Amino acid sequence: MTVERRAADGHVSQEDVRRHMSASATVERIARRRGTPVAAITSAVLDSWPGDSAPPRALAGFHLPVDAGFWLQALASLLDTDSRDTLQRALAGLRTGEYGVVIAPAPEPIGPLLRTRESMATPPYARAVDSNPAAARLLDASPPGWAPFAGSPSRLRAAQRLWGELTTAVSAGEPVQVGAGARHDVLTEALRHAAVTVGGDRGHDLRLLYVDGSEPEPFPLSVPVRRVATGGRSVRVGLMSMRHTELDALIDGYWFRNRLVSVSRTLAETDRFCTATTVGKLRELHRAGIRRIELVHTGFEPAVVGFYRGVLTWLADSGEQIEVQPLYLFGDLVAGTPWGAGRDVSDDS
Repeated sequence: MTVERRAADGHVSQEDVRRHMSASATVERIARRRGTPVAAITSAVLDSWPGDSAPPRALAGFHLPVDAGFWLQALASLLDTDSRDTLQRALAGLRTGEYGVVIAPAPEPIGPLLRTRESMATPPYARAVDSNPAAARLLDASPPGWAPFAGSPSRLRAAQRLWGELTTAVSAGEPVQVGAGARHDVLTEALRHAAVTVGGDRGHDLRLLYVDGSEPEPFPLSVPVRRVATGGRSVRVGLMSMRHTELDALIDGYWFRNRLVSVSRTLAETDRFCTATTVGKLRELHRAGIRRIELVHTGFEPAVVGFYRGVLTWLADSGEQIEVQPLYLFGDLVAGTPWGAGRDVSDDS
């Protein structure tokens, strides 16, 4: 909590980030061993705070006794009558025992399942995208160099194949299939180069289709993506916890917690959750003076797409500068092409 207060004031170090993530994981682990389940909640419910009405730390994994009651009351405002009654009973028990709340992952729901009011049902995410033969011709004429994959013939072949599929999809206004062949690192390089090629005034949104059949919001290729000289402090994070534990000693923490990402929902909903989480974290880190993020990829395409969608969304909305350096695990860490945006800075990829 001390680290979170420092971050709100704009004073946070890499060691603060590491300590906060380690402490959060420890709290959740202890709660799983000692806690009493109250109810089950899906990530879609946690994502449904309307507009700016979310309380502080709305999506946090734990809430101390002094704050737990306030958080439960705010959550109850989203829920149907039965779910509100469940939380009111839990709230009475928390006050009696001076307990806090921890949100912990479970393979199966435990206790009553909390549901939102019908009026707050989430609308479909996907929207129509027109065909764009002109953008497709531009993409076809400007293929990437694929420098990060120079030592991996299989990745190079997958990248070239994906670029052809992407160009065809833009021309026809059809979605690119994600997770059916190309790896997350190949997808990252393809999306970045596409944004560089057709970004700005010539922008085009790219439809995506996940292997479970769900379609997220189109990926925004309308934001100019360039290398930037950012200055300021940097932080190195893994994309998602619990997937490559050998990274723990090499990084300052993880961007996403596995327990919040790997839950029962469509992959498009996971993409949306990761986008919203990324926008919020970028805002906090930029306020704290972080200008460069080294991101070690750990896989899982919806988290990857959601992260970079969040980067482009934050860059477009904030007008600020930040650089993201992808790092891919090919045995050793291999540097990908940086993502960033700034005014009057030419791209050299």
